[in-house]
Amino acid sequence: MKHSTLSLFLFLVVFATSITIAFAQDNSAVKGTIVSSEKEPLEYVSIAILQQKDSLYVASAITDVKGNFSIYNLPQDSLIVQINYIGHQVYFKNIVYKNQPIDLQTITLKEDTSMLDGVIITVTAPIQIKNDTITYNAKSFRTNPGDNIQELLKKLPGIELDADGKVLSQGEPVTRIFVDGKEFFGGDPSIVLKNVSADAISKVEVIDKKSDEAELTGIDDGNKEVVINFTLKKTKKNRGFGKMSGGVGLDSRYFSNLNYNQFSPKTQFSVIGKFNNINITGSNIQNFLENADGIDDDSGEDENSAKRTKSLNGFLTTAVTGIHVGHEFKKKESFNADYFFNYSDNDGLSNARRISFSNTNNFDYNSINRNSKTIDKHNLNFNYINKSNKSSSLTIKGTVTIDKTATNINRDESYRTDLGELATTNDQNFNNTFNRSFGNLKINYFKKLKKEGRSFKTGLNTRFISLEKDNEQNTINTRNIGNDNESTRDIFALRNEQFNTSIVDFNFKFTEPIAKYHYFNLESFINKRQVREDISQTREIETTAITQDTLAFKYITKELSSDTRFGYSFNTKKVVLFTALAMQHINWSYGVIDEDLIRRSQLYFNPIGFALYKPKRGIKYRFNYKKSVKIPKPEQSSTVVNDLNPNFIRQGNPSLEPEKLHKLSLVANINNYTSGINFFSKIQYLYATNAIIQRISIDEDFIRTRNYENQGNRKRFQTSLSFSKKVKGLGVRYTLKNKNRYNTSTSIINLQLNDVISKDFQFSGVLENSRKNKIDIKIGADFSINNTSFSIEQDLNRAYTKQQYFGAIDYNFNKRLNVNMQFDYIVFSDDVFVSNQKLPLWNAAISYSFSEGNNSILKLVLIDLLDKDVDIYRNSTTNFFEETTSESLGRYVVLSYTYKLNGRKKEPKKG
Repeated sequence: MKHSTLSLFLFLVVFATSITIAFAQDNSAVKGTIVSSEKEPLEYVSIAILQQKDSLYVASAITDVKGNFSIYNLPQDSLIVQINYIGHQVYFKNIVYKNQPIDLQTITLKEDTSMLDGVIITVTAPIQIKNDTITYNAKSFRTNPGDNIQELLKKLPGIELDADGKVLSQGEPVTRIFVDGKEFFGGDPSIVLKNVSADAISKVEVIDKKSDEAELTGIDDGNKEVVINFTLKKTKKNRGFGKMSGGVGLDSRYFSNLNYNQFSPKTQFSVIGKFNNINITGSNIQNFLENADGIDDDSGEDENSAKRTKSLNGFLTTAVTGIHVGHEFKKKESFNADYFFNYSDNDGLSNARRISFSNTNNFDYNSINRNSKTIDKHNLNFNYINKSNKSSSLTIKGTVTIDKTATNINRDESYRTDLGELATTNDQNFNNTFNRSFGNLKINYFKKLKKEGRSFKTGLNTRFISLEKDNEQNTINTRNIGNDNESTRDIFALRNEQFNTSIVDFNFKFTEPIAKYHYFNLESFINKRQVREDISQTREIETTAITQDTLAFKYITKELSSDTRFGYSFNTKKVVLFTALAMQHINWSYGVIDEDLIRRSQLYFNPIGFALYKPKRGIKYRFNYKKSVKIPKPEQSSTVVNDLNPNFIRQGNPSLEPEKLHKLSLVANINNYTSGINFFSKIQYLYATNAIIQRISIDEDFIRTRNYENQGNRKRFQTSLSFSKKVKGLGVRYTLKNKNRYNTSTSIINLQLNDVISKDFQFSGVLENSRKNKIDIKIGADFSINNTSFSIEQDLNRAYTKQQYFGAIDYNFNKRLNVNMQFDYIVFSDDVFVSNQKLPLWNAAISYSFSEGNNSILKLVLIDLLDKDVDIYRNSTTNFFEETTSESLGRYVVLSYTYKLNGRKKEPKKG
């Protein structure tokens, strides 16, 4: 299976390369050269081809350094050539393309003298590039009635939404999203994308934003983030807009959504709400299969295991409401606040199979888990931003979160020897409540001083966390089954845990110019952290007699660290260099209150390096190196044993020393706007010395005890690559991606050192049409390979492969009728678990708009048509690998109706 997977992927690479070479000759549909009135060639001029009948986007190009452009793959139709360049008059030319090349020869753009009079010219080009901003004209890209802006982004060249719903621009993640230049629900991309209608947007701006400090001082520090700003249509401002929808379906499935927005030049007001039992957390009916607060296995058994993605197993009921208010006092001075409430009720059934091993007794583990979880969460965000002063800026941001989680898990466990004999069973029931209060306040102040290049900034970040856990566990443990000494224990335990954490971070930075482009930097960071634990536990054990034990203690962990950095930076338009030596002093103490605390104090010198090279527009190379010190977590160094779960005992090691971490990364980002090539590559390397590893012991009753110690080194090497290109003449774009991960971890199991090496390889290829006005088609494949090897039991080394083939089609019969369909075929194969599984998933939707303005929309959604109600998860850790199969919602059908609020166009006043 592994060889066939690699062969198929290599075939895709060769096929895509062959297509590129085959169409490399000059078979352009429209070409030309653009010059200024002085006959100088103009670079980065935006050329767009539009349909004459509706001005929708067909294709686009950007001129090269010689002013040349070529556009390929045009439909035989009446078209418009539109040429747009800042400071020049827009050029239009009607053409009729009949599958014969059209040479526009040399086009001279005239300067726009109206710009000198301060007249604002409305940007009408479908795509425009200016400095660090790419602007898309939203009306040039067709979306379906009822679509949110998430669907609009999928139509834009260079924008991608990955499988986790994250937005990528030219391969880089988008960190924040604004509406009309202002934060919307804390700038959370998921909320913005699912709650603003696509037809409300005029422009989409993708901005390579500098840091606040760089914007104020004009000195590029290399700290940039990719943000997206959605500009509303004028018809949507100063009047309310939004939509409400509801749907019912088979098996008592239902959903309802509401969002309403009122935006004026100074004030913004938004309300959103939803209630459903169809396993979605967004407000968009198209997001049925996205990750949500699914039920985890709740084991927490191995810190070195891969982080599990929450999945939609079981049945989820969700209720959400939120309100956002923003006000601009004056230009660049604003206040925003939002409140969000989330309720979810999730229950389900899962089956886990685990193969565990040690140097003394290997065994198989099976469990049937019945889970239920309810969450009540309140979240308040606010921020005050004042950048109105040209020489200073002030930002204040705050968050308050209060949530309560109640979990019930019933777990039937069985342990079998490596000969397949049943040895031990557990019938466990967990009833846990978790209450959390969290507060965070950030204050940052930047000041540019009189001397050019001289500046300072200071910031304060405080966090307060209060946790209360009430744990009730009952375990009926039967050991030595089938033997003469078979025994049963009934263990009932109550444990109350209270954690209070306070964190205060203070930072200061002073920049002094040495010479042109050269700067001296002095930075200071002070971190104070304190964690207080109050633990009370009562346990009752019934065998032939009843015994009872109690445990009560108060524990404290304190940390005070200072980090002073002396740095040098070199900043030009193309090159940014920074190097520093950090002097880190750490004091920490921990132990049971009213007893002598264990105290530590150490001094470290840590080098830091950063380089950014931008040889030309669209090309960036970034290098980072940082050495840091990581002290043990409180649970790793704790002097108290946690034996609440009688089958998994946790204890710390108070003698642990800090880890030393070396992090190195190299990023290359190349976007050739002329050829349409997007390339992104990232290499990361982590090397930890004096690594904190797990020490695991497993006794003859399969009881695991975990401890920690410093032992050797730990390594992690990761690479990722993405390459995307249009195929000239075919009207398609292909994207190839590759991710690799090499990870070494170590544990001591029953006094024997176990080295684990995990190798992960992921390959994917996607082919999609580049012109999406009428039809949007996407096909592709994704292959994941995991190889895990263990030094203790080499015959249990494991290879696991996941293959996923997918296809999606979105077709507009006309402006009112739309059909979309998605099919996924997933194959799980494993040389350990014999039961290889195949999972086909088929979803479809049909929507029809009743009104000419697309204000009333009826939609039929069909989910999991093949009724494959299963979710599969596999994982490798330091001494076991596991497969979990969970039930999911299965097949259902929902009929929905959506009505847009104030969606009709405003009638012009009669003069």
